[in-house]
Amino acid sequence: MYKNLCVATLLLPMFALAQNATRTSAPGRPFSSPLIVAKGRLLNQAAPIPTTTIFTPTESGIYRLSVYATLITGGQNPCTSYWSYNPGWTDDSGLLNSAPGTLTSGCDFLGPFYWPLVGTFGAATTIEAKGGTPITYSVDQVGPPNGSTYSVYYRLELLE
Repeated sequence: MYKNLCVATLLLPMFALAQNATRTSAPGRPFSSPLIVAKGRLLNQAAPIPTTTIFTPTESGIYRLSVYATLITGGQNPCTSYWSYNPGWTDDSGLLNSAPGTLTSGCDFLGPFYWPLVGTFGAATTIEAKGGTPITYSVDQVGPPNGSTYSVYYRLELLE
């Protein structure tokens, strides 16, 4: 009995210290996974989409914008134009940032838009957006209308 009491007396403070260290060293998070603040899908689009607001944060924060776009029907041959997805936001610098051509269609090749700078299909971009300024996107047609159609899917998540 004396032996058990001594072991408990020695171990109890170590457990208490370990629990306290864990709480103070790990940052608190208001949610367990990123909070989805906006999402959308634009199906069977045949025309450019002008600059459109996805979300306007009330406070500055870090966001992740995930986008997937796909060319559904090809245009006339020969290929005369392609589609370009362009996100936009303002960070703490006060400058409007944009990433024109983040995703582009393959002219008249059916399937997903391509991110040429990264070499992937779809895009996930982390941004710092200043409170009170909109996070936007547009889709431009580079070249003359060619009869092609596309769909765009997006999700905006608050990371911090």
